[in-house]
Amino acid sequence: MGRTRFCNYPPEAKKIPEVGGYVDPNYEAMIALKPDLVILLQEHENVKQYLNEFKIKYLEVNNKTIADILTTIKTIGKVCKAEPQANTLLQKLNNKINVIKKKTENLPKPKVIISIGRTLGTGTIKDVYIAGKNTFYDELIALAGGTNAIGDSLNAYPMLSAEGIIHLNPQIIIDFVTDVNGKSFNKDLILKDWNSIKFVEAVKNKNVKIFSKDYIVIPGPRFILLLQDLAKAIHPEVNWDE
Repeated sequence: MGRTRFCNYPPEAKKIPEVGGYVDPNYEAMIALKPDLVILLQEHENVKQYLNEFKIKYLEVNNKTIADILTTIKTIGKVCKAEPQANTLLQKLNNKINVIKKKTENLPKPKVIISIGRTLGTGTIKDVYIAGKNTFYDELIALAGGTNAIGDSLNAYPMLSAEGIIHLNPQIIIDFVTDVNGKSFNKDLILKDWNSIKFVEAVKNKNVKIFSKDYIVIPGPRFILLLQDLAKAIHPEVNWDE
């Protein structure tokens, strides 16, 4: 059994040997484990070629959308003869999605942007990569009761300047900063960057939210935790404990 370095949940997974990462798989480590099956994504063309050379069976899945993730859970459950566990997980995920949709469906839809990546701690905002339309994050914004402020975008993750964000004037800004505590800056410094565009509604009303959990950038079953976080950030007026 093997895992990528990003497969760190549940904690027990960390005891499983690593076989590289998303863009830098360790082929030697894969072969050494003598796997019966390798699960990979559609874009892993080089990995497929390598596995074909060694006649190692692989399963191609997708995680671009919520529907993809749910289908992948079902597929892996079937292939690995764990259908009862997969079905139980799917039921829990769908139930939680439906609860959030029901609680937010008749509420106002504030304009939201999700900052996926940017230069941090400079006291300014520039070159901010935003989650665009037709992305996993765009789906989550809608399910959580918001509207993606980016509108129609040709790129999945367009890069915006401070002026571009001012033009969008989002009501809520979600800033993804993984491992805040492990870096040389803190949340106050991160928020100080956004204060440089203080006339943006989200900044003016102190609706800049920093998300730092590791699952925010891992499109797997824990997407439901990110959805819950977004729903609470977008609609804090809702009693989410009910």
